[in-house]
Amino acid sequence: MLIALDESYRDAGTKWLPGHELMFFNGPLAQKEVIASQLHAVEVLAIRRPFPFFVDGEFIKALPRLQFIHKSGTGIDGFDLSALNGHGILLANNQGVNASCVAEHAVLLTLLCLRNSFQYLVNMRNGVWKQDPPPPGIFQLEGKTVGIIGMGTIGCHVAKRMAAFGASILGYQRHPRPEAAILAGVRWVPLDDLLRESDVVTLHVPLTKQTERLIGAHELGLMKPTAVLINTSRGQVIDECALYEALASRRLLAAGLDVFEQEPTPAGNPLLKLDNVFATPHIAGRSVETARGQVEATMRDVALFITGRRPLHLINPEILEQGTARAKHLV
Repeated sequence: MLIALDESYRDAGTKWLPGHELMFFNGPLAQKEVIASQLHAVEVLAIRRPFPFFVDGEFIKALPRLQFIHKSGTGIDGFDLSALNGHGILLANNQGVNASCVAEHAVLLTLLCLRNSFQYLVNMRNGVWKQDPPPPGIFQLEGKTVGIIGMGTIGCHVAKRMAAFGASILGYQRHPRPEAAILAGVRWVPLDDLLRESDVVTLHVPLTKQTERLIGAHELGLMKPTAVLINTSRGQVIDECALYEALASRRLLAAGLDVFEQEPTPAGNPLLKLDNVFATPHIAGRSVETARGQVEATMRDVALFITGRRPLHLINPEILEQGTARAKHLV
C-alpha cells in the first residue's frame, strides 16, 4: 500500500512502518489542487496538522484509490463525512488521547477567570508588589456549580477534576450517559437549566450543525452575571458578537477561550481587548505527553489497517457493515 503521512510523522513512520511505501506532505502548507495531484495514488492518508482547506467531495474524487484516512486529534469538522461515506473511505481519529490535557486547560482557564489573577502575574514580573484585589474580586472554585455541555471523554475528565476542587457538577448532553453520572456524580439537566444554575459553564461538544452557535444571545442571557464561560471545543459553538456584548457590558463575569470563530483569530478581535477575557491560541490539547500519544495512536491505527485489522476509533464503521467500504481486507 502507498501510505501518505504528514511530514511531522517522518521519523515515526520509518520506525513503525518499515518495508512499506511511504510519502510525506506538509499539511498546513498544502494547496488543494497541488496535494490532490500528489496524493492521487495514495491508499492510506494520515493527517497530523489540519489542511488549510475543507476535505470535500471534489478533493476526495481526486484520490480514487484512497481507502482510509486517519486524523490526529478528535475534531472531524474539516471533513465532509457524507462524501467520505459515499466513496467508501474510512475515517478514524485519536479520540481520547488529548482528553486529560484539554481538561486540565479547561480548569486552568476557569481558575484564571474566577481568581482574576493575571495582572498579579504581570505585576510581579515587572517588579511590582501589589496586593489590592482586582475588580470585581477573587472567587474560589470550591462550592461553585460547574455546568458541562458535552459529556464525552473530555467532559468526563473535566467533571472529575472539577469535582475534586469541591464543585457540584451539572451535565447536559442530547443522550445522557449513565456511566458519566456514576464517574463524577453528574446531575443531568436541560440546557437552559444548566445555564441558569451554573457558576461556570464549560463547552466540550464537537462542531456540528446542531452545535454551531449553540451559545448565543439568548443562552448568554440566561447565565448569572457572576458566571464564567469556558470554551476549549470549537469557536463556532459560540456567537462571538453576542459574547462580546455580554462581557463588555459586564452581564457575564469572564470568559476563558482557547478557540475562536476564525483561526488564527485577527489581532483586532475585540474580545482580546477585554480585561475579563483570558485567551490562548487553540493549544488546550498540546503537551509533550499528548504529542507522543498522538503519534503512537496514529501509527498504531495505520499499522492495524494495513495488516487487515480495524483501526480503534473509526468514525464511520457503518460502511464496513454495509459492505460499501473500499477496504475489503479488514477482518
